[in-house]
Amino acid sequence: MTVEDSVAVLSELRRARRKQRITEIHWIDAFYQVYVTGVVVVVAVVLLSGLVGDQQLTAAELLDVKDHGPAFLGIIAALGFGVGFRSGSRGGPLALEAPDVRHVLLAPVDRGVALRGPALRQLRFLALCGVGGGAAAGQLAMRRMPDKPAAWIACAAAFGLLVIGLYFGAALTASGLRIRPWIATAVSFVLIAWSVVDASGRGPTAPFTFAGALAIWPLHVDPLAAIPIIVAVALLVIGFRQVSGTSLESAERRTSLVGQLKFAVTLQDLRTVLVLRRQLAMELPRNRPWIRAAKRRPHFPVWHRGWRGVLRWPAARILRLLGFGAIAGLCVRGAYAGTTPLVVLAGLVLWFAALDAVEAMAQDIDHPGLQTTFPVEKGDLMVRHLPASIVLTVVASGIAAGVALVPGGGSIPAGVAGMLVVTMALLPLAGAAVSVLQGAPEVGGIADQISMMTPEVAGARTLFRTAWPVVLAVAGTLPLVAAQRAHIAEKMITSEAQAAQSVAAPLVLVALLVGAWVKYREPIHAWFREAAEQATLQREQRAGGAREETDDDE
Repeated sequence: MTVEDSVAVLSELRRARRKQRITEIHWIDAFYQVYVTGVVVVVAVVLLSGLVGDQQLTAAELLDVKDHGPAFLGIIAALGFGVGFRSGSRGGPLALEAPDVRHVLLAPVDRGVALRGPALRQLRFLALCGVGGGAAAGQLAMRRMPDKPAAWIACAAAFGLLVIGLYFGAALTASGLRIRPWIATAVSFVLIAWSVVDASGRGPTAPFTFAGALAIWPLHVDPLAAIPIIVAVALLVIGFRQVSGTSLESAERRTSLVGQLKFAVTLQDLRTVLVLRRQLAMELPRNRPWIRAAKRRPHFPVWHRGWRGVLRWPAARILRLLGFGAIAGLCVRGAYAGTTPLVVLAGLVLWFAALDAVEAMAQDIDHPGLQTTFPVEKGDLMVRHLPASIVLTVVASGIAAGVALVPGGGSIPAGVAGMLVVTMALLPLAGAAVSVLQGAPEVGGIADQISMMTPEVAGARTLFRTAWPVVLAVAGTLPLVAAQRAHIAEKMITSEAQAAQSVAAPLVLVALLVGAWVKYREPIHAWFREAAEQATLQREQRAGGAREETDDDE
C-alpha cells in the first residue's frame, strides 16, 4: 500500500467516525435543538431591545451618524483584520486533531487537501456567528433609527459577515504565507491606529472606514463599501490557496493547547482558559522588567510581588488594558447619548481588563501547595492582592472616564465621571475575583451533592456561576444609566450627579461585601460543609432509629 493510499484510508476512517457520531443523533432531534436555541435567542434579543426604551435619533444626530458612523465602525473592522493577521502569523486560525497533524500532514501529499476541509467548516461556523451577532446589533440599532427596520438588520448582519471575512481571510493568508509575527503586529497596529485617528476626525480616511459604511447603507448608500468586500473575498481566496503553507510546528502546538482549552471550557474553568489563551497568543512575561524593582526588603511583600509581576507584563497586555479602557469610554459616550445597551459592552470589556489585573491573585490560586508555606491565612493573602489590582482597574476606568469626558456628542458630566471611575473599577474587579476564586466546579462538594440530588439545582447553579461575575461587572455602569435617565427627564447636571450617586453608594457596598467574601470564603465553605455533614449524620441516625423501632415491632 502506497503512502497516498494510507492517507486516503485514514481520511475515510475519520469521515466514517464522524458520520457515525452524527447518525447517533436523529436529524429531527438535531433540528429541534437548533430551532429551539434560535427561537430563544431571537425572542431574548427582541424583548431586551424593546425593554430598553431608547428614543429615536433627531435629524442632527442622524447627520452625525452619517458623517462619523463609518469611521467608528471601521475600528471594529480594523480590529477584526488585525486580530486575524496576528493570529495567522502565530500559526492560527486552524486547530486540527492530533492524528491529523502527526500522520496526515506529515505524509508526502498536498497538505491543502487535508486543511481546506477544516478551514471551510471553521469559516462556516464563524460566518454564522458573525451574521447572528450583526443581526442582533441591527435589532438594537433599529430602535433608534427611522423606518426600514429590515434594512438595518440586514446591513448589520452583512457588516458582521464582512468582519468575519476580513478576520479569517487575514489569518489564513498570514498563516499560509508565514508572515513574521513582528510584521503582522506592526501592520495591524498601523491600520488600527489609522482607523482611530480617522474616527477622531484628525486624519485622512482609513481603509476600513469604507467597511463601516456598509452598516449604514439604509441611511446613506456608499458604493465604496464594495471595496472591503472585494478585499475580504480576495483574502479568503489567497488564504485557501496558500493554506498548505501552514507551519507544522505551530499546528502541533495549537492542537495540544486547543484540546486543553476545549476541556477547560467544558469544566467552566475560566482561569485555565485564560492561561491557555495566552499560550496560544505566545504572550509570555518579559525576561527583564520595564523598571527594575528596589533590592531593599519591602514592607508590604504581597503588594511588592504583585507589582513585580505587572512590570514583567508584555507590551501586548499593557496595550490591551489601555485599549479596553478606551473602548469602555466610547461605549459610555454612546450609552449616555441614548444607546443604553452599550453599557453591557462597557462592563464586559472592563471585566476582561480586570481578569488581567488579578493575575497575581490567580498565580497563588494556581499553586495551592505554595500557599501553605506562607505565614498568613489564605483569605488574608487573597485580600492583600486586591490593592494592586484596584490600581490597575482604576487606570482602565480612569481612561474610560477620560474618553467619556472629551467634549462632543455623548460627553458626560464631570461628577458622573468621577463616580464611574470608582464603580467601573470596583465592580468589574469584584467579578474577576469571583471568577478566579471559584475556579472549576468542585466535584464531591456539598453543592455538587445537592445538584446530584435535585437536577433542577444543577442548571440554576451552573447559570449562577457563569452569569454572576458578568452581572457584577455590568452593574458597575448602572450610575451612568441613572444619570442618563435624569438627563432625559430634567436636563440638569446636579440631578444627574445625584441620580448617579444614589446608585453608586449601594454598588460600593456590594464591592465591599465581595471583598469580605474573598477574605472569609474558606471559613464560610467550612461552615457549610460541617453543617451538611451534621445534617447527614442526623438523618442517618433518624433512619437507624426508625429501623430499630420497626424490628422491635416485628
